[in-house]
Amino acid sequence: MFASAVLLLSLSSAHAVEGMWLPEQMPSLAKSLEEQGLELSPRTLADPMSAPLRSIVSLGFCSAAFVSPDGLITTNHHCIQGYLQVNSSAEENRARDGFLAQDRASELSAGPGAELTIVEKMTEVSDDVRAGIKRRTKDRDRERITRENIARLVDECEAAGDDRRCRVASYDGGAIHRLVESRVIKDVRIVYAPPDSVGNYGDENDNWMWPRHSGDFALLRAYVAPDGSTAPYSEGNVPFQPESHLKIDPTGVQPGEYVMVAGFPGSTGRYVPARQVQFSRDMGYPYRIAMYEQLLEILRAESDRDPEAAARLRAPIGSIGNGLKYAQGMLDGFKVTDVVDGKLETEEMLSEWVAADRSRTRAYGPALERIDSIAAQSEAVWKREFLAYWLVGSSDLLSDIHSAWRLSGERLRPDTKRDPGYRERDIERLKARSRRLERQIWLPADRAMFALLLREVVDLEGAEAMPEVDAWLAAHGGLDNCLDVLFNDPLWMDTDARLGLFDQPRDVLAASDDPWIALARAVDGPLSRARARGVEKKGAMLALAPLRMGAIREMSPVPVYPDANGTLRITYGQVKGVAPRDGVMYLPQTTVAGVVAKAGEWPYNAPTALLEAAPSAPESRWAAPKLGDVPVNFLSDLDTTGGNSGSATLNSKGELVGLLFDGTYESMTGDWAFDPDQVRSIHVDIRYLMWLLESVEDATHLVEELISSEE
Repeated sequence: MFASAVLLLSLSSAHAVEGMWLPEQMPSLAKSLEEQGLELSPRTLADPMSAPLRSIVSLGFCSAAFVSPDGLITTNHHCIQGYLQVNSSAEENRARDGFLAQDRASELSAGPGAELTIVEKMTEVSDDVRAGIKRRTKDRDRERITRENIARLVDECEAAGDDRRCRVASYDGGAIHRLVESRVIKDVRIVYAPPDSVGNYGDENDNWMWPRHSGDFALLRAYVAPDGSTAPYSEGNVPFQPESHLKIDPTGVQPGEYVMVAGFPGSTGRYVPARQVQFSRDMGYPYRIAMYEQLLEILRAESDRDPEAAARLRAPIGSIGNGLKYAQGMLDGFKVTDVVDGKLETEEMLSEWVAADRSRTRAYGPALERIDSIAAQSEAVWKREFLAYWLVGSSDLLSDIHSAWRLSGERLRPDTKRDPGYRERDIERLKARSRRLERQIWLPADRAMFALLLREVVDLEGAEAMPEVDAWLAAHGGLDNCLDVLFNDPLWMDTDARLGLFDQPRDVLAASDDPWIALARAVDGPLSRARARGVEKKGAMLALAPLRMGAIREMSPVPVYPDANGTLRITYGQVKGVAPRDGVMYLPQTTVAGVVAKAGEWPYNAPTALLEAAPSAPESRWAAPKLGDVPVNFLSDLDTTGGNSGSATLNSKGELVGLLFDGTYESMTGDWAFDPDQVRSIHVDIRYLMWLLESVEDATHLVEELISSEE
């Protein structure tokens, strides 16, 4: 049995790989890092403003890294599917066929809204965020004050210039707040993306599985105005010159060698109460699986009907397919591991530790009890709120129109009092998303997915029902008729008309009898109640969660890393295989020969050029002598999660040896609790990228740029 990281975290070599650590925590892990094989000083990894961390950047949803002085960037192939989709059509399906720029002039714009951020500064602002909050402040007011303080801090930070992007990140449930100031680059271009038959080799068959043979890599480039300032896409822009970039190690890594990943993991629940994990296992994941399966069936059927649909729907098919595999893997993981039991045991140990001391009981006891009560309230309304959010998300058009409706209401309030995502700083991003829709939306799929979610909403009964949506349906002739009303040549397919909605005042949208706008108003009824409940919950947890984490930290005899929250983290360990079950052993590396052995019908339709080049791979300068072939993917015992996709995998000297892109099927429950005997991360070997560029794509200009770059 394994319990949560909190109680059983050990800095012995067997367990040292656990943790997504803040850079400043690295010196405290010096002994463990040395045992694992780090050659750099841990202090080198403590400063995000110095190499190698200075090279690490965020795409907003994935991690990436600079790898040349001319702004060349590595990330995952699956991270740029949206960029490829914007540049795809039935005639030129780059999402399927890939793309290679023969020179810089032919590099493709990643599309409206594509950007990357480079962390410039991090400052603790906990006192500023809590300013004005008193001991007896009500939950709703606590959330409001916190939100307004954060808005003020962000505004002050971004006033420094149009190239600033700032956020306040919360740690330990709100015990600590940091202002993260970043430079934003708004001209991002596609340099190289392999065909889907390389980047997504094996598709869902191989997703989260091992052995793996995926070339999940891509190259982008950052551009700025000639004077070096941030600027939107323009033919006159020039490559960005980063302060730091990673050097590639052409010899790669071997089994047993030290590796580390630097990136921006999204979120984990290592310290959440056991009740939340149990509810996810029993209710959340099963319901999601059923929904994902139906949505995926719709998207695949539409994709099969039309080449243009295939080009437009490739990204959502990949996203939903990944979500389905993840949710199913979670359920399967719960069946074979004792994550929930371990969490329950940890919860009991925490309660006993609190109860064993009168001062601890006074300090922490009430908070633990109220957190449990809040969780029970959330469970009671989970399905209704889940469906309300998904109903909006089921249709790209409805999502866009609903955003315009929300914006019109938020504009009635002072900017600093608005909800996040609807402030003046956010409007251009909302419009950029709307512009992208003209290259992404496929109306028949929108209609079918919306119908599926609407039927689920209609079936809600009693307190779970959405009366506003039921009334809208009745006013438009019932389910079947309303689908015709909405989807038979909708006005809002026109981009200019849709963009115009974002400038409309509240009273105009409130008076409109357009069925789409009326639907956006109707569905916002249950959503507004969900948001109000969320405000109360967040306000309460801002007071309670820091107390719970305080108890956890006080009880733990060793350093405790915070849950992932989208900020820069480092995780480290070794290249290592695993025995996932009785009689099975996963070796830590795969090779080009394995790609050839799998080759055949889709999803193993490896490109002809790759298969023709494969026999000479063992003689390539990118081959690993001990393998006698070019490595493709490798396993490590690193602790990673979503958001880490695209993260640079570095060796003991801080050199680039690969890119993190996945975890094994047995690792999925690692988002809740870490099992060192099972958790494995999957990386694409940098030597596979270099071999493909040189021997398959004949992209010698990129090979030279990558290997000639020196710090």
